[in-house]
Amino acid sequence: MEHNIEIKRAVLHVLDTNAGMPVLSKGELEVSEDLAYYLGKHIGRVLDDPNTKRALFTGEENGILLLSSLINDNEEDFLPITSDMADRLFALMQKHIDIPSADLVCVLADVDGHRILGLLKLNYKEGYTHWVNNIEDGNINTIIRHQTLLPQEGQKLEECALISLSDFSLRLLEKPVEINGEKELYLSKYYLQCSCDLSDNAKLKILDKVSKSINKKYFEEDFEKTIKLKKAVSESFDENTAIRIDQVAHKVFENNMDIRHEYVEEIAKAGLNEKEITLPDRLIEKKFKTDKIKTDTGIGIDFPLEYANDRDKIEFLNNPDGTLSIVIKNVAKITNR
Repeated sequence: MEHNIEIKRAVLHVLDTNAGMPVLSKGELEVSEDLAYYLGKHIGRVLDDPNTKRALFTGEENGILLLSSLINDNEEDFLPITSDMADRLFALMQKHIDIPSADLVCVLADVDGHRILGLLKLNYKEGYTHWVNNIEDGNINTIIRHQTLLPQEGQKLEECALISLSDFSLRLLEKPVEINGEKELYLSKYYLQCSCDLSDNAKLKILDKVSKSINKKYFEEDFEKTIKLKKAVSESFDENTAIRIDQVAHKVFENNMDIRHEYVEEIAKAGLNEKEITLPDRLIEKKFKTDKIKTDTGIGIDFPLEYANDRDKIEFLNNPDGTLSIVIKNVAKITNR
């Protein structure tokens, strides 16, 4: 999805725990065309990433919420306020050594007509680069391993928070790290102090996991039941612009009330409590408009789900020996992908 992103202000603070202290910038970045493109690409990717979660600040005394509101009230204090934000994050990083070192880029931007504060944590990547060693007889060129490379514009960020300065809601991308012996989402729990919804990917994983579990338990992993489930999800979305869990259960399991109730309950137990699930069109198109099957003989077939019951397009035949034959029909042309 294309977004209209205009970078207004930006600053970079170096948070390398190997240095022992943060290197807080005394001046803002010059927002050149190249830098605006780089930052805009990353912000756009975060907005479109199915692992991004919606979140809300919690707690009566929330430091990052307070600092965000101060920036909103007085944009000219952007530099000292972001320095405070970086300082707080570095203190957390020193306390918990598994939090990766990074450069924190704080950005004020207009995104699709809305002002946001972006906290882009650019975790360091290792890579190789050249090194020129000057000696008396000239230069000796070599290759060294560089440990503080930043993500390229084509790479996904691992950690980022985009804070709306109109209602202070968040879009959050984070990863768990080990805190006190357990994997925790430190960014939301300790730094931002916010509560999060499930990401789109997490919702899809719950749907997929429960569906496979029910199919295996009651239908011996029946292929046609899997197709029927995908079609039910797609049709529910087309009819309601959302996936209605009860409608899907009714279409797939019909009059078997016990299985219908178990399906709905297991989805809720897994953490998906919404009666209607809203997902981007592109995810529905990718996950539920097509089906990908692979046979035990190594043959893979992708086909539009709408063809599943169209015997003029594709037909699945049960053979007397218990095997299955797949017949693809009325093909005018075959091309290599």
